[in-house]
Amino acid sequence: MYAAANKILGNIVKVTPSSKVVGDLALALVGANASPADFEANPSAYDIPESVIGFLNGDLGDPPGGWPEPFRTKALAGRITRPVVTELSAEDEAALESEPRRTLNRLLFPGPTKDYEEAVEEFSELIVLTTRQFMHGMVVGQEHEVPIERGKTLLMSLHSIGEPDEHGMRQVVCLMNGQMRVVSVRDNSVKPTVALKEKADTRNPGHVPAPFAGVVTLTVAEGDVVTAGQAVATIEAMKMEAAITTPVAGTVQRLAIHHAQAVEGGDLLVVVA
Repeated sequence: MYAAANKILGNIVKVTPSSKVVGDLALALVGANASPADFEANPSAYDIPESVIGFLNGDLGDPPGGWPEPFRTKALAGRITRPVVTELSAEDEAALESEPRRTLNRLLFPGPTKDYEEAVEEFSELIVLTTRQFMHGMVVGQEHEVPIERGKTLLMSLHSIGEPDEHGMRQVVCLMNGQMRVVSVRDNSVKPTVALKEKADTRNPGHVPAPFAGVVTLTVAEGDVVTAGQAVATIEAMKMEAAITTPVAGTVQRLAIHHAQAVEGGDLLVVVA
C-alpha cells in the first residue's frame, strides 16, 4: 500500500516531511480498506489526510517531477486550501520589492504572520536565541551568549527568581553584559489572589494606558466626546499629580477602571473610538 500511495502522489522525493505524507496516505488507504485505483480515480469520495491535502496544495513546494494530475485537481476540488495571490495592489507590488519575504508571508499566511509580528513586537526578535535557550529557558548561574548581530554578542545570565506576589508576578534578577536588571514576569502557573487588570493594546491608539503606577482618577464618562490631547484622567504617585490625555479624538466607548483606582503602568484606563 505504501508503494501504491507513492505512485498516486507521483513518486515524490521522500524526506521529512514528504515521507510522512506518503505514509499517512498509505495508512489511510489501509484503514479504509480502499482500492488504490478507485481512490486515485475518485479521491473526493474518501477522507484524505490533512498532510496529503497540504502537500497537494503546495505547502512543501513544487515536486521536481511535477504534480500528479488529474488526481491533484480532483483531490483539492471543494476543499479549503491556502490562498492564492493572483492580483496585487500597487502597494503590495512595492512591498514585494522592498520586503519580499514579509510581504509574501502576509499575503499567503495572514493568520500566522499576524501572530508572529505581534510576538516580535512584544518580545523582540527571538530568532537569535538557540533552541535550548528558547525551549528550556535559562539556568541560574549559567552564562549564555546571544549573538545579536555580526560582531555583537550579548552575555546574559539568570541570577535569581523571587517568590510570586498577589498578582502572580515574580521579580527576576538577571545580568546583561555584567549589569544587573530586575524584570517582572508573570508566572502563569500561579493563580493571582487579586483581580487582574486589563492591559492597553499599544497598537490601538484609542486605548489610553496608565503611564506608570499610581492612583488614577477618571475625568470622563462613557459617551463623552473628547478631542485629541484632552485630559481623560489624572494620576497621582509619589506626591506628584499629572494629567493623562487621549492621543485621538472620538467618543469614550468604555471605562476600564472605577472612578478612582490604583493601577500599574500599562493598565487600560479608557477606550476612545
